[in-house]
Amino acid sequence: MMPAPRVLLGPQRPVVNIGTAIRDAGISEGPIAVISAGWQEAEGDIADVHGAVGLHLEDLALYRRAEALMAEESAMAEAYRIRQDRLIEQQRLYRLRLKPLAQAARAVWRCEADPDLIAAEKRHAIAQLRALDRHHLHRTELIHREFESRFGSDSNDRLRRHIDEVRDALQRCRAVIVTGGNVTILLNRMRLFNVTPSIAPLPIISWSAGAMVLAERIVLFHDRTPEGRREPEVLGAGLGIVRGSVVLPDATHRLRRNDRPRMAAFSRRFAPANCYALDNGSMLRLDGGEVSAANAVSRLRRDGRIVPVQPR
Repeated sequence: MMPAPRVLLGPQRPVVNIGTAIRDAGISEGPIAVISAGWQEAEGDIADVHGAVGLHLEDLALYRRAEALMAEESAMAEAYRIRQDRLIEQQRLYRLRLKPLAQAARAVWRCEADPDLIAAEKRHAIAQLRALDRHHLHRTELIHREFESRFGSDSNDRLRRHIDEVRDALQRCRAVIVTGGNVTILLNRMRLFNVTPSIAPLPIISWSAGAMVLAERIVLFHDRTPEGRREPEVLGAGLGIVRGSVVLPDATHRLRRNDRPRMAAFSRRFAPANCYALDNGSMLRLDGGEVSAANAVSRLRRDGRIVPVQPR
């Protein structure tokens, strides 16, 4: 049995290409499940998606489910709040260590020196960043698992009922759409309702934050903030449905693409994963982890160049 396709898209404004992606993936019948938990006000308002797709959609309403659950489960709500506070604090501590390491790595990367000497220093600089990223992933997962061990579906009837309803809805669907929005909220809701086992066998079409959350690691990045350059940082583990990839939405506006030392350090830091740059109008299809189709998608190379992605 062939693995279900994963289609990753860039932002859906101004060009909307979700409908083309659905058709190219061979999905001609519904219903299609929609996960749009990234913004409270956007959930339930899927008229734009329906207009682009033209098939019956089933909104899983993960945001509303979570709000209703927390209103009924005060102990869970308090533990959830504490978990989020701890994750924010963990991210702050990670950034304190990340900034000087990233600055030093770039300085080494730009340094002119004996090739044999500087090559070893470059490798070690990247190894230090990778070690910090691994440590941060481990720490964030411990925080998540502590909460999940106390408030999993095995110990909470209300949560288990929601998980069962979501699973039953997904069993009726032909595919899944995961929209953009706030990547942290989206990840938290999808983890809370344990959607991964149910959506993994289905074709998945996603964009922006929805594409990021499917990867093994969620990497936040922005080289052009009003405050200046922001170091690329690992937010935490994604759902791991799309493997071997780091998803970079709106890359043209967010990356200093002509800064080759910066792009080289970025690419090597997250290797062997492919760093895919997705802009508005981009479409990347993966079948069994291999690129089977690509339109307006770029990849960061180890030498710092950004090159178009070609299907294998």
